[in-house]
Amino acid sequence: MDDILTKNIDGLIIEPSKSEIYCRHMHLYESLDRLRIPYVFIQGTYPQMKGKPSIIMDDVQGSYLVTKYLIELGHKKIIGIFKIDDNQGAARHKGYIKAMAEANIPYDPDAVITFHTEDRDTKPSAMVADFIARKTKLDAIVCYNDQVAMDVIKVLNAKGIRVPEDVSVTGYDNSLMAQNGPIRLTTVSHPKEYLGEMAAELLLEKIEGIEDADSRVPRVVAPELILGESCKK
Repeated sequence: MDDILTKNIDGLIIEPSKSEIYCRHMHLYESLDRLRIPYVFIQGTYPQMKGKPSIIMDDVQGSYLVTKYLIELGHKKIIGIFKIDDNQGAARHKGYIKAMAEANIPYDPDAVITFHTEDRDTKPSAMVADFIARKTKLDAIVCYNDQVAMDVIKVLNAKGIRVPEDVSVTGYDNSLMAQNGPIRLTTVSHPKEYLGEMAAELLLEKIEGIEDADSRVPRVVAPELILGESCKK
């Protein structure tokens, strides 16, 4: 961002990396404020910048919807897999907890797999394989996103466990792989283009000096449950 500050720009749309971790570069944002360069966050904000303009998905509700759906199908041993260094992962974990509590299913921390950005390609699958090796009871898995879900399905299939006949698996993001993979995932919508349009509209309001209550708080996009073929009653 130091390089950006040397350019003639009117505003910025910023998607923060590891948004659950305390921002170590506050001086850069302080420089933007001092120079009166407006900026809008998308997909999350850093802990000490929650009051800044932002566009976010209601990821708590999204994960709640997909977990509740599994419970309504009769699942009780539901494993959760969540990323813990960004806002989306923390919110999706909360939605999972909310749905379980509402159904009076005790929250079991040992049934939750957490991972960081650095180990996202290895830890979720390895932990699921470990659960299987230890004969941990499970009948459904709520995954942080579609990529994790597809990796988990590969591990299950390699162990002779069928999806959805033996275990139901859900994703999140409604990506192309969710729609066109070997099995069509039950997932949650994540309209990236719409989020980008909303962020651009909000930034233009800031550039043009339009101030109202709605521009000073996060604008939240509601999720939608997308039913596929990866869950079974």
